[in-house]
Parts: sequence; structure tokens; C-alpha cells
Amino acid sequence: MDMRKTAVLLLISSLLTLGGCSYQSLYNNALVSEAHVTDRTKATEILMALPVPTRPIPVVVYDFQDQTGQFKNNSQYTDYSSAVTRGGYSILVKALLDSGKGNWFMVAERGGLKNLLQERQIVKVMRGEYLGPNNEKLPSLPPMMYGGTLIEGGIVSYDSNIMTGGLGAVYLGIGGSAQYRRDLVTVYLRAVSVESGRVLVAVNSSKTIYSVSVDANVLKYLTVGNLFQSEAGFTVNEPVQLAVRQAIETAVYSLIMEGQLRHLWEFSDMGMGAQVVAEYLARRDGKTAQAKVSEKAAH
Repeated sequence: MDMRKTAVLLLISSLLTLGGCSYQSLYNNALVSEAHVTDRTKATEILMALPVPTRPIPVVVYDFQDQTGQFKNNSQYTDYSSAVTRGGYSILVKALLDSGKGNWFMVAERGGLKNLLQERQIVKVMRGEYLGPNNEKLPSLPPMMYGGTLIEGGIVSYDSNIMTGGLGAVYLGIGGSAQYRRDLVTVYLRAVSVESGRVLVAVNSSKTIYSVSVDANVLKYLTVGNLFQSEAGFTVNEPVQLAVRQAIETAVYSLIMEGQLRHLWEFSDMGMGAQVVAEYLARRDGKTAQAKVSEKAAH
């Protein structure tokens, strides 16, 4: 009886120890990293490296919605989480502010316009009821910034499993397999003149989302009636939010370059401007377009 009690106590102690270890290991291991500033992508670097314009462009963004209406692909249970992020507005504003290291656009706040107007009303009332340090009337608030260009658009499609595949092999009980999947997210962006309502330029961009799963297994008969089996594997999924961010940043880059080609705005340095235009045309149309631009510049 004492041995049973001792075994039970040892079992409880082991479970508590394992529980404590698992709790600690949840936060203290090599796979868990500290909070850090979001890494720059290739699209971010291209956007920030753009030459500055002759003057900043005042713009407004009211919304940038997920227009796909899709939920996450899940065959096991009902999942009402959206397939793509609903924070497209915040990502777009950040991309606009990053353009040319903050020299391309002056963005007026419109996403939280209700809160902004309410706070300005509070300031207006307080300044009307109280006087300054020298018993002087406090100055009125300056007028709000308005933009001459409206930036519109959204995430228009999210296509799952546009390409799937795999490979596997087993030899003498030792084998492995690999599977992959590609999704595609597409965004559209347009610049609209506030004065006339005319759509000045419209662009779109797409980004693939790649997922891969690798499995390995070993199956051996050690002796009669004794079977040894071992399995291992891992799965890597590209974050959807990161793909959406790169697609939006690329769309902003395309919007700037297409506006330059239509002479809606200009680079302050024409030499650097011609170079980045040639690079953009090479990305959009291939090396043939870049060769034509270089040949034209030479003549």
C-alpha cells in the first residue's frame, strides 16, 4: 500500500514538474523571439529608395477593405476568420508614408475622422471658455488638412490552392514526403482627383503565398513481434499578412511610377527619375522595355 501511495505521489510530482517545465518552455526557448520592429521586405526597400518628388502630394485614404469576403480554408471545423487581414487601411497608410522615406505623400487622417472631429470640438469648446496665461483669448484651431487626391481600392481576390503538389518515396521502411501549396492575393489601387472626380491612374499587384510540409518516417522490425516506428516533420507557412503588405507596397510603387509616366507628378532629380522608371518598366514589361528606354536615352 505504501508503495502505491509513493507511486501516486511520484506521478503527481512528475506531472506538476512537467507542467511547470512546459509553461516555462512556452516562453523561454529558441523558437520564441522578443517583440521587434517589423522587418523590411524587398518591396519596402524599393518603395523607400524612390527619389523625392518636386513637391509632396496631399492625399486622403478613407478605407481599404477586404473585398474578397472569404474565410480561412479549413476542412476540419467551421472557421469564421477572414482569409486575409482587415487591416488594409493601416498597411496602406504606412506604405504611403514610407514612399521616398516620407517625401512623396502628405496623408490626412480619415480612418478615425469621427474621433478627430470630436477631439477638435472639445479643444474648440475649452479654448472658448478659458483664457490664456495673460488673460488673453486662446487662438482658434487652424483648419484641417485636406487632400487633392483620393486613394481608393481594396484586396479584391484571394485564390487558394492555385498550385499544389508533392513528392514521396519509401525504401526498406525508410521514407519521406514533401507537399507544397501556393495561394495568390491581389490588390487594386487607384488615385482619384478630388476636384473633378476623375480617376487619374489605377494599378494592381499580386503576391503568391507559399506553404510547404516535409515528413520523414522510419519503420523497422527489430525482432519477431517487436516493431520500431519513428516519424518527424515540419510545416512552414508564409504569413498572409506579410504577403498582403508586400502586395500593397508594390501597388503604391506602381501607382507612383504610372503617375510619373502620365506626367501627373515629377521627380526632382530627372536623372535618378529616368533610372527608376527604366527599372520599373523592366519589372512590368521585361528586359525588352528596359532596353528600349536605355536606347532612347542614349539618342
